[in-house]
Amino acid sequence: MNLAVLLFYGSKPEGLEESLARILVDFYPLAGRYIKEQSLVDCNDEGAEFVTAHATDVDLNDVVGKNDADILQHFYPDSYYRCDEDALNPLLSIQATHFLCGGAIIAVSVSHRIFDVPSIATFISAWSSAAHPQKSVQITPSFNIPSLLPCNDHNFGVNLKQSSAEKPTIVTKRLLFNKAALTSLKSKLKQDTISDAEIVSGVIAKALIRLDRAKHGQNREFVVFQLINMRERMIPPQSKHVCANLSFTMLTPPVAASEEIRVQEIVDVIGDGVRANVAELAGVLSPDTDGREVIMNSLGSLMKAISNRETNFIAFTDFSEFEFHEADFGWGKPVWTAVTPQRLRSNSTLLMRNEEVDGIEAWVHLYQDDMPRFQEDEDIKQFAH
Repeated sequence: MNLAVLLFYGSKPEGLEESLARILVDFYPLAGRYIKEQSLVDCNDEGAEFVTAHATDVDLNDVVGKNDADILQHFYPDSYYRCDEDALNPLLSIQATHFLCGGAIIAVSVSHRIFDVPSIATFISAWSSAAHPQKSVQITPSFNIPSLLPCNDHNFGVNLKQSSAEKPTIVTKRLLFNKAALTSLKSKLKQDTISDAEIVSGVIAKALIRLDRAKHGQNREFVVFQLINMRERMIPPQSKHVCANLSFTMLTPPVAASEEIRVQEIVDVIGDGVRANVAELAGVLSPDTDGREVIMNSLGSLMKAISNRETNFIAFTDFSEFEFHEADFGWGKPVWTAVTPQRLRSNSTLLMRNEEVDGIEAWVHLYQDDMPRFQEDEDIKQFAH
């Protein structure tokens, strides 16, 4: 599985390959190849992939901020779609697509076997700093996690394979919760410390609970899944620039749904789940803790929740904390950004900062037949655009 970040620029980029070559010295694993049989990266300096493309039949303005997620597929490097089990495949692939208007899209694709989204954020921040002559920010990545948490296999013994049976088509809808909507929603909640992402998660989860009730004719229990960036939450805390997979799974206990459930209740459930899971996972790197067992238990609970067809499984991934919109390579900051993991399931939502950085973009993934009803939910119609 690969991850990709898309950065949209209104000006023509220059010198990308030269600055990439310089920064790969610090991010040397990205120039190596993954060896599946040994669950390790061979740092053999075979290099990353850099592709230059030209868009001649579409303008940058036709892409930025649009709701058509399918069109973004044309701007990923080809290796984004290739299975990364082949030792010949690069771990880092970059495509720079130039538009006739002078703008460009930079797509950064990294194997999820070795990097999570916080790791990509560190790489992009370091790369843009190295490329920008006026920047003096020095970012030093760390690759020490394998020595603290050795693993014999990438999945820690948990079978993550998906069923090959034919499934309904999943479609994506981009929703914008702007500053006014977030202010209105926050005024209805009791805590002032609730983040914008938590508010949006509560609204979307409530709509998905209503959708599930309409589909099944009853109020089913629901669980909420969320990835937690554990770097600075660990004991002892790790650097924010540690590059690895340190985004662990948060799963709430099953919660009884009701027709009167409020956003506040859902936000509280998610918050309690995050705190409980952080407490459980914080010591995973401690020498007196069996980190592998902790992770296996966490993944086992996730697999059990996913496979339970009697439970409404709702997933959120919050990327709003990562400052992709600050990635200035010397020709200005991005006019828009997007993050796209592969193989998202239905009832999954990705949260990003909007281009003005005062609202939240929610990329909601649902079965095609469910999307029209979801869009007609009263809260979605009121607060999302």
